[in-house]
Amino acid sequence: MPPHADKQLQERILKAAQRLWRTRGAHGLTLRAVAREAGTTTPTVYKRFQNKQAIQVALAQRFQSQLNEALFATPTIDDLNRTYLRFAEENPHEYQLLFSTWTDIFHPEMPRPGRALLMSQLASRFGGKPEEYGRAFYALFLLTHGAATLLSVPGDKVAHNEVRENFHSICNTFFQNIELFRDKTGRKK
Repeated sequence: MPPHADKQLQERILKAAQRLWRTRGAHGLTLRAVAREAGTTTPTVYKRFQNKQAIQVALAQRFQSQLNEALFATPTIDDLNRTYLRFAEENPHEYQLLFSTWTDIFHPEMPRPGRALLMSQLASRFGGKPEEYGRAFYALFLLTHGAATLLSVPGDKVAHNEVRENFHSICNTFFQNIELFRDKTGRKK
């Protein structure tokens, strides 16, 4: 009788990789360590993932899904920004991985549900169609990512509070001047 494939093996491998990434970051993520943590062998991990980079891309996709899940559970644009920053602060290794593989998961040809969510919330709040808010999305995303990147680096609480306070103040100013970023022709950006 042929051996039965372990249908949960890939998930066990990814959960093990996620635990290692969370606690040790990039240096702790080796295929050997993942295999040991998942209770399997290194060759078995190689059968599922070609190399460390493939595991990192799979983890980044997982982290993106977790971030999107948190964002989709928020009711307002202001809450979106706070949730995004909180994710970066509470998951610094994950956030850094997310953006070290950003071209694989944020490429314009890939699905970007977070972008669609924000653009529809902007249209709901300020009027018009979601596609009119492409530039506004990028302005807000780049601002949020900059603040999140700073907050994902361990540091002084006073400095982190200053970044957070200025971020929220700038977001308020941005929303007060949203028309500067709105494209009423609705061209794709």
